[in-house]
Amino acid sequence: MAEIPTVATGSAPDRTRTAAPRPSQPVGRLGRLGRLGHAGASGAEVADVLSPRGLDLGRPAGPDWADCAFHSSRQGVERSLERVRAAHDATDEVAASYLANWYAAGVVGPAIASYVLLRRVPALDATGMSMHWLDSGWFDRTALHRHDVTVLSGDPLARGLTAGTPGSVPTAAPGTEPRETVRVVPDGDALRDVLVEAILDHLGPFVGELRARVRLGLPALWGAVAGQCARAFLLTERATGDPATGRDEADAFFERASPTLRARPRWHEFVHRGRPYVGMRCGSCCLAHRLGDEHCTTCPFTDDSERERRMRAWIDTQGHGGLAV
Repeated sequence: MAEIPTVATGSAPDRTRTAAPRPSQPVGRLGRLGRLGHAGASGAEVADVLSPRGLDLGRPAGPDWADCAFHSSRQGVERSLERVRAAHDATDEVAASYLANWYAAGVVGPAIASYVLLRRVPALDATGMSMHWLDSGWFDRTALHRHDVTVLSGDPLARGLTAGTPGSVPTAAPGTEPRETVRVVPDGDALRDVLVEAILDHLGPFVGELRARVRLGLPALWGAVAGQCARAFLLTERATGDPATGRDEADAFFERASPTLRARPRWHEFVHRGRPYVGMRCGSCCLAHRLGDEHCTTCPFTDDSERERRMRAWIDTQGHGGLAV
């Protein structure tokens, strides 16, 4: 598909010096990877929403890439936990919280950005995705081996297809690979259901392996997933310019994802310099304060007045168009 951003899928560049943010730390913008929009997305750039993480299309090669089936396995989870423990001198519980946040962000970010901006949901099968590890334990890139998608009946990719019947479309010259599978659903509610199911199906085995190894309950681990989903929805403001769009889509998403994502964030709305903003209060704590840091802006243990003061200060560091997340 011409509008999907592609970058080289050969040897991955050396990103071992990239700093890993705290799980709930606001992050700034990096360069754009490519324009993604079709008519319904108004030229929005999914890659911009995902920064500072990157998105690749194709099966990657090079050091520190592994497919998500491995990352979600017992061996993969144990290896990831050890990386986080070693890099941050963290306890098992803190390492698990960081890992749950970082891995979840790499899964849900591309899916939610694509859903909100393009009205397309990419397939999230763990065998068809890879992530790039840093020594810190953070994942800085996600690769979709193919761009199999679910779309609405009015999408240009749905031409000639009927709802519920998958079909294939060429992405290059006729007779060349790859070909991508397109599934059509009849309406927005059905598309949202696909998004919810894809995210929960992918992350279920990962959360289960993590829970088996640390003394953190499922509400805390799924709360980390919920926090990253909420952040991904709010970050679509980078492209839409409207914080309410991400908030409203998130509300509908969490209603469908309950009770699994029951520890969902709550919104913190305010006006700063005449402009409305939407921040959030997470449903669970990422435990970053145990490493000597203050509580995150989004932490449930941060007072609302302090949360708002810090969000206002963060917005001011970004200049025009700054976000609350």
